[in-house]
Amino acid sequence: MTVEYPVEFTFSYEIPGRGYLFSLTWDGECLFLREFAPGQEQQEEIRPELGEWDEFWHRMDEIGLWAWYDEYMVSCDEACLEGDEWEINLVHGDMKVESHGANSYPTTFHQFLKATEELTGIIIEFIQQD
Repeated sequence: MTVEYPVEFTFSYEIPGRGYLFSLTWDGECLFLREFAPGQEQQEEIRPELGEWDEFWHRMDEIGLWAWYDEYMVSCDEACLEGDEWEINLVHGDMKVESHGANSYPTTFHQFLKATEELTGIIIEFIQQD
């Protein structure tokens, strides 16, 4: 039997210079979304269907999420106009990833964001647009 729901799911993405924060947390029954931007605040519960979770976990396997490094960091003292920070803690069955970064990402980070947007129906404001 495949475990469909996460054991743990926390994801946060922040652009401090813009006052932007996106956060998802699994509470055992639903994902709790918090999104803050200047002049905007959104908080809601999101309940993906089992099929949506199945597709999400399939995408995580495809992008190699479980093999991400613990840390991705680039100093942004003078190299960046804006900096961002992110953190992911996911546990699904016997698979687990704890990863975070600042101004640097795994090569499949965009695919993770896209899969998360598809799971939740929420567009994430990402500093590094294609």
